[in-house]
Amino acid sequence: MAQPKNQYLYHILGCLAFLVLPLTLSPRPPEEVGFFLSRPTQRDFVVNLLMLVFFYINYYILIPKVYFKEKYLIYSLCLAAGFALLLYFPSFVTGNFFWQDHPGRMIVPNSANGHFMPARPAGSVFFEEVKHHIYLFAVVALFSILLQVNSRLLQAEKERLAAELAHLKAQIHPHFLFNTLNSIYALTIRKDDKAPDSIVKLSEFMRYLLKDANENEVFVHKEIAYITNYIDLQISRLRDSVKLNFAVNGTAKNQKIAPLLLFSFIENAFKHGVNPDEDSEIDIQVDIKNESVYLLVINKKVTIRNKEYSTNIGLANTKERLHLFYPNKHKLQIDNNAEFFKVELEIELT
Repeated sequence: MAQPKNQYLYHILGCLAFLVLPLTLSPRPPEEVGFFLSRPTQRDFVVNLLMLVFFYINYYILIPKVYFKEKYLIYSLCLAAGFALLLYFPSFVTGNFFWQDHPGRMIVPNSANGHFMPARPAGSVFFEEVKHHIYLFAVVALFSILLQVNSRLLQAEKERLAAELAHLKAQIHPHFLFNTLNSIYALTIRKDDKAPDSIVKLSEFMRYLLKDANENEVFVHKEIAYITNYIDLQISRLRDSVKLNFAVNGTAKNQKIAPLLLFSFIENAFKHGVNPDEDSEIDIQVDIKNESVYLLVINKKVTIRNKEYSTNIGLANTKERLHLFYPNKHKLQIDNNAEFFKVELEIELT
């Protein structure tokens, strides 16, 4: 996603481009000399400056606090007042009172036949001066509304996905935690040396799930450590009932990634690929590069006893989060055949 510094730069460049519009897109009659220093051009410059001020006031104040609260009459009055200010205030600043008749504008020599062109009708000067301001004001007002609506939709989508992520983590708690605690209890009864290590791994697992996973991004090495703890706990719980191949290639430095994206596909493999009464096999490979991370997960399909536990809400949640946090920056390929379930995911890290 765009960084705040980049957003500020885009705003500055956009404002500068908007301010120079009068120098490039505002044609003037041939009788007006000294275009770049002419009062009409100065007036257009002031109008565009006020347009920018109105855009930000409309975007940050009027739309969220008036328009979205359905105070349409007040919002309409604010638009009318803003437009009136745009029409008349620049004239007092520049001294270009376009509603007054100027003798130099009433008749213009026609070089083609040496005659004079007829005087402009009353009121024509006013319309010619303000018509492009009317269109531009409407565009600015509509554009700011569309931006705010899009921002609210995006925020609502983030909140919805955050709620789904919380629901996903709530699912992880009862199933995995209950089974892991039983496994640790069994290790303790047998006085197995792995029991203390399993308790430490479970503690780190829960700390990550309850603290770090609430952030928008976490360091890749934390996500990998979390996945490793999860796999170690699964191995201690499942013992010899599954053949597992797990490999991490590359070294994570300061790269960051949205939490639980990689984990969701790995958890799904254990949900659908483990049955003590069948040959269970899971292959997991993670490749870490400077600007990307690649995940390959393959599990052999087995009969699932607990249908509730094998729900696909985690995968649906992960796909939506990928589209939200990494638009056009990820490649996801899922091969779901009769024997195997294969996932390939590559994410461009920023």
